Amino acid sequence: MVLVLFFILSRALVALAGIDMDQTALYRYWQYLDVLTLKDHLLRGIWYDHTQPPLFNLFLGLVLKTSGTHAPLAFQTLFKFFTLANAWLLLTILKKMTRHPYVPLLLTLLYLLSPATIIFENELFYTSFITLLLLISVRYLLQLEQGITWQRAAALFIPLVFVCLTRSMYHIIWLLMLSTLVCIWYRSHQHARILFTNALLSLLLVGSWYIKNYIVFHQFSTSTWMGMNMARNVFHDAVGTDTGSITAIEPFSKISDYQRFLPPGYAGKYAGLEDRDLLQEWKNDSFINEKHVGYIEISRLYADASKKAIRSHPAAYMTNVLQSAIIYFAPATRYPTTEYLSNRMAWYDVLYSFNLSHFAHGKQQRRIALTLSAIPKFIIYFLVFGWLIRETLRRKQVPGSLITLFITCIIGYIFAVSSLFEHYENMRFRYEVEPLFFVLLAVVLSSVRRNTQHYYTTQTDI
Repeated sequence: MVLVLFFILSRALVALAGIDMDQTALYRYWQYLDVLTLKDHLLRGIWYDHTQPPLFNLFLGLVLKTSGTHAPLAFQTLFKFFTLANAWLLLTILKKMTRHPYVPLLLTLLYLLSPATIIFENELFYTSFITLLLLISVRYLLQLEQGITWQRAAALFIPLVFVCLTRSMYHIIWLLMLSTLVCIWYRSHQHARILFTNALLSLLLVGSWYIKNYIVFHQFSTSTWMGMNMARNVFHDAVGTDTGSITAIEPFSKISDYQRFLPPGYAGKYAGLEDRDLLQEWKNDSFINEKHVGYIEISRLYADASKKAIRSHPAAYMTNVLQSAIIYFAPATRYPTTEYLSNRMAWYDVLYSFNLSHFAHGKQQRRIALTLSAIPKFIIYFLVFGWLIRETLRRKQVPGSLITLFITCIIGYIFAVSSLFEHYENMRFRYEVEPLFFVLLAVVLSSVRRNTQHYYTTQTDI
């Protein structure tokens, strides 16, 4: 009831501040199919999409088909439900992880009232949706401690499958890593075969989409954009680029800019499959269609150029990786496509998120401001993981056990992959799993509280 009350009051204030969902994202964002495809050829469009896993476009298409002209209201309502569901799930998990009477509610309110939560709730994107899936998985991982059943195992693995089929960064290797961790942890349990079976089925289901892409597009992945994503990081701030090289062109430019790099007739073999999405330069009449089949070859060329640049100038690449690692801890409200929303609650964002970039003017000031803004979050993460490592070494046991290892693997994976392959989106990647970090924070606070109580009890006895 407290959560619902705070949610209603805060969102009323948000509405008064003029913060609302921008529905044009449905037309603009690279990840989405043409709206006509979503409405009229949804399954066909998803099947021949080589750039994104299928689930979120499926979600968008189903909402458009079922809500018709009321789609904007439907999206707003669903995304507010995602936020409220995330807060409720976080609260239930925290109450199981710590017996403190106030910490679970306080940490949940920190998430619910965060400017970043408010912003991503009003962005038609999959950030809060992925958070929901991860929280569901963690909740049922906790329930495995009460006994392994088919229902709990399925509720653990199905959300992880959905995550992999929603966002390409969550590779099948990520699913294999988490599945292996859970199966090894419970390997001696009498019902361990239930977990092994669910893990295997999950890997087969996700792997089937990789196989489909390999057969149709000769790419064993859920996205053919990796080369372009990598190039944005490798060649960030690069000067003196060879004008005859593909690196002279900004990644994710319109396909006609790359025409000289494409072999003649490259797209012909895909004609007739889904021409609107695979062969048209523009989608929804005026936005770049990044799903054009030509980007498969272009991304491969960017990947080759990136690997060559890393081998020849590793120090320059590592400098960019370091910048990306710093950005990972920057306020999530500075994500580029939603900056205009954070500007509408600038002072709240400064006080809540320590987002100093609101005062920056120009590129250099902005970099300095973002670096300074990242310090508090970095310190908190450093202290939490430092404490967990210290307690693990001291007690020969991981505080929080499997949950701690599970969440640490997720956070570590996202930090590594986003720093190596992405640039200036890392803060959003971090925020997807921020509620999971709150679970680790609760574990640390509980451990500190127990140690403090034990110390004072010991002193009293003496």
